[in-house]
Amino acid sequence: MKLLVRLLRNAGKLNFILCASILSGTVATFLQLGIILLGFISLLHSFQDFPWLVIILLAVIGGFCRFGEQYLGHLVAFKILSKFRNLTYRKVIQLAPAKLDHQHSSDLLKVIDQDIEQIEIFYAHTLSPVVIGLIVSAIQVVYFWTIQPLIGIIALISYVIVGAMLPLFNQQLLKKTAVQLNRVDAEHQRLAAETVTGKFELQQYQRDQEQLDKLDQAANDYWRVNRRKTMRQDQQGMLMQLVLVLGTVAVLLVSLLTQVSLVWVLLFPFTFSRVLALGSLPGSLSGGLVAAHHLFDLFDEHSAIDDSGVSKIGSIQQIHLNQVQFTYPERLNDTILQDINLSIKDGERIGIIGPSGEGKSTIVKLIMRWYESQKGTITINENQITDLKLFELRSQINYVPQNARIFEGSIRENLSLRDEQVTDEKMWQVLEWVHLNTTIKQLPDQLNTKISSGQELLSAGEAQRLELARALLHDGSLLILDEPTSNLDVLNEALILNAVKQHYDGTVVIVTHRRSSLAICDRVLQLNNGRLKDMTKSSLKTQTVL
Repeated sequence: MKLLVRLLRNAGKLNFILCASILSGTVATFLQLGIILLGFISLLHSFQDFPWLVIILLAVIGGFCRFGEQYLGHLVAFKILSKFRNLTYRKVIQLAPAKLDHQHSSDLLKVIDQDIEQIEIFYAHTLSPVVIGLIVSAIQVVYFWTIQPLIGIIALISYVIVGAMLPLFNQQLLKKTAVQLNRVDAEHQRLAAETVTGKFELQQYQRDQEQLDKLDQAANDYWRVNRRKTMRQDQQGMLMQLVLVLGTVAVLLVSLLTQVSLVWVLLFPFTFSRVLALGSLPGSLSGGLVAAHHLFDLFDEHSAIDDSGVSKIGSIQQIHLNQVQFTYPERLNDTILQDINLSIKDGERIGIIGPSGEGKSTIVKLIMRWYESQKGTITINENQITDLKLFELRSQINYVPQNARIFEGSIRENLSLRDEQVTDEKMWQVLEWVHLNTTIKQLPDQLNTKISSGQELLSAGEAQRLELARALLHDGSLLILDEPTSNLDVLNEALILNAVKQHYDGTVVIVTHRRSSLAICDRVLQLNNGRLKDMTKSSLKTQTVL
């Protein structure tokens, strides 16, 4: 019930349009019954003085009312869909990256796509029909009561069984099935995403058939649960038809005993049109409520970062970490960083080296405020990092991750990120810095060439250099390179490091486990067992970093 109330509350002023849709649907239903009634009356009177004009008028008005019901209902549904999608994207931005760092992308895509679509079915095809069914049924019961109380009682019992008891009973049966269906669907999508993204590794290690077998099994699990749901809905439909037939027979017997006109017996089955529509309620409602539950769980998720700071900063001149301690929320018993002290001055090039998994990337994530430290302080330009506006802080930081992020779109869009102030001239200049200008000029559409993460148009080294070019294009006083060359050969590593050295004047922090990546650094620190210590470049030559 709370979910239903929340869904209606989210509709806001659109509920008035929804009411108009319900009114149109109610009028259309009674006009349709009126046409049928006039037809039966004329049939029993051998079509004498058949009211053709009245029927045509009722049909035209009923058609417009039916159109109004569908149009207004879908108008509300699609406007709410747009609202939910915008809220979802804003929430993802608010939660990212800390809250989404360990979440399956397929689960998030399911919320954005399928779950929101399922809620559209609730607004357009569930809510209005239910209300219309209740209104129409109540009016019909009263009308039949005025004709013959026994027929009114039969109608009431039939409508309650068909429109309430059977759907609610089926809803309880389908509740568990709906959860299972959602779970196996999510598992199937997750396996499908893994199969696509890991196709090369699966082929290399000859595990593609094994993965396909798992995918087939997940698909079979989905269809098995879905078939169970469909069979229960079919059984409910058969029971509804049985109640309709029994109700019609009962009305016929009453009419024979009380001399009620046969017209009402003929009309009685047609009064179930709206009530029978409630038969689909358990399937759509159960799926819609599960989808709404997932969506509202996402909306209710609290960000790992409290963005209540109000202070603004210009360029980053100084960074200071004092006795910082950090543990990931998922691993509370495993302290990653212990009593970290670090000072970075404007224009310095700092290298942080250490074995994989020690927490090197965690340090820069704390500086970017992906996470909050549990102990100690972080100051930027002598301001507590928690006092700074998050947008102001991150606008001064350019981050190059270990794996290049390639977006679906053109090379121009990947570089500019739709920033109109980034000119083509500036793009070509930066591409020349990273030695990509010749490669891109050889492409048929040059900057307009469409690329994506799934295409092999650019090599790994070229994609990493494109990522660096994007960072150099956008203003920022701190450049963070997080394992930028770990997957690259010596040539691409040299190109990236040289581009940073020659063309970036701000502060640079390089996180790496490769000693060769530290050639441009002014100062090197080693992270080991959660603690940082300064190192000289000569001492690095005698140590091995895994």
